[in-house]
Amino acid sequence: MELKNMSIMKLYDAMPVFMQNIAVSLEGWRIQKSRYGKLYMRVFDEFMMRNDLSYQEKCAYRDSQIRIMVKHCYETVPYYHRIFDELGIDYRDIRRLEDLTVLPILTKQTVKEHYDEFFSTKYDRKNLIKQHTSGTSGSGFIFYQNPEANAAVWAHVWRGNKNIGLERGTWCGYFGGRSIVPLAQMKPPHYRINYPGKQIMFSAFHMCPEVYQEYFDVLNKYKPKWIQAFPSSILPLAKYMEDNNLRLSYAPAVLTLSSENVTQHDVDILSRVFGVYPMQNYAQSEAVATFRQRLDKRIFVDEDFAAVEFVPIGDGEYCRVVGTTLSNFAMPFLRYDTKDIVTYRETDAGREVLTIDGREEDDIKLRNNGRIRRLDFIFKDQSNVVEAQIIQRSLDYVDFCVVRGAHYSEEDERQLRDAIASYLEGRIDYGISYVASIPKTASGKMKFIVSELK
Repeated sequence: MELKNMSIMKLYDAMPVFMQNIAVSLEGWRIQKSRYGKLYMRVFDEFMMRNDLSYQEKCAYRDSQIRIMVKHCYETVPYYHRIFDELGIDYRDIRRLEDLTVLPILTKQTVKEHYDEFFSTKYDRKNLIKQHTSGTSGSGFIFYQNPEANAAVWAHVWRGNKNIGLERGTWCGYFGGRSIVPLAQMKPPHYRINYPGKQIMFSAFHMCPEVYQEYFDVLNKYKPKWIQAFPSSILPLAKYMEDNNLRLSYAPAVLTLSSENVTQHDVDILSRVFGVYPMQNYAQSEAVATFRQRLDKRIFVDEDFAAVEFVPIGDGEYCRVVGTTLSNFAMPFLRYDTKDIVTYRETDAGREVLTIDGREEDDIKLRNNGRIRRLDFIFKDQSNVVEAQIIQRSLDYVDFCVVRGAHYSEEDERQLRDAIASYLEGRIDYGISYVASIPKTASGKMKFIVSELK
C-alpha cells in the first residue's frame, strides 16, 4: 500500500496545477460521499439530541455506554477476554468511569504487540475502515473502525462546529498537514482547491515570506468565512501580517486550531491579526478523548463521545489523558494512554480543561532524573519571534532554535536569554541557534520540543 501511495503521489506531483486541483476535488468528492451519508446523519441527530443535556445527564449516558462496551470487549475481543480472566475481573463490576481503574492502562506498544487480539470476532475486517495515527512522536500505527464509530467521529466534530456557528458547506481556508503541493515546487500557486469540500488548501511545507504574501492575497481573493489551521502553519503568516501591518479586506467569522499546543501569546497574536478569537479543539486519531472550546472560551471534555480519565502524575497538578472508546466496537481501546498531559478542574458545567501541555516525552530531562515542563512561557513576551523549537541534544545541553521576525533586535535576544536563564540557569546548559525555518513532521505538524536522547 505504501508503494502504491508513493506511485500515486509521484503521478500527482507530475501533473499541471489545474489537474492537481481536479485530483484534489475528486478526493474531496469521495470523502464527502463516504463520510456524510445516511449513517452520519442518523448519528449526528443523536449527538444533537444530547447537545443540551446537563453534565450529570451526559455522564450518565457515558456510563451506560461504558457498560455496553466493556461487556462487548469481554465477550468478543480476545485480548480483553484474556486480560479480564487473568486479573480475575468480572466485567459486570465495571459500571461507571471510576470503575475502569481496575483495568491496566493500555499503551500503543501493547496494541502493536497483540495486534490481532484487539479485533472483535463480531466484525469482518474487510468491512472496516482503516485509520492511521499521525506518528508525531515517531510511533504511528494503523487501526480499524466500524462504520458507526467513524460516523460518530465526524458527527461529534460537526456538533462542535455547529455550536460555534459553523455549518457544513462553509468555505474554509485550510492550513493543515496535507501534502497537496509538490515539495520541489518553488513558484506559486502554493495552494489547491477542493471544490466539493469547500476548502482552499494552503501548503504547510512551503512557508517563507514570499509565500506568506501569496497566502494573504489568496485569503483576500476568496474570503473564506472559516479558517482551520495547525497553529504552526497559521502563526508564521499571522506574524508576517503583523510585521508588515497587513489586514485582511474581510473579517473571517471563525478560526479553529487543532493538532498542536497553543499558548496564550499565540492566541493574542491570532486574535489581533484576524480579528476573531481562535477556538481550540483537542482530539487524536484513536478517538478516545476529545475536548472542545465553547463560545465562552472555556474548554470542556465531550463526555458523551468517549470515557476520559485524568490520571494524576506525581503530586497531581498535571494529569495524563487516558481514554476509552464508546463507539469503536470493531477494534476497541479501553484505558488507552494518549500520553498527553493536562490540568483541569471540576465545575458544575463539566470538567474544564485549563491547560493542554503536550506529551510527557516532551519534557526536558535532567541528570538528576528531574523534568522541566511548559517552556513555552519563555516565549510569551517574544513578539518578534516567528516560531521556535527546543531540541534537547543531551542531558547537559538544550538548543533553542529561533526563527527571527523582521524587527528582531539585540534587545529581543537579551530578553530571550534572560527568560531562558530564569528557567534553566544552574539546571542545564543551553544556547540559541537562529534558523530560517522549523521543519515539520510528515503530517505537517511542528513539535515544540524534540529530544535527541537515546
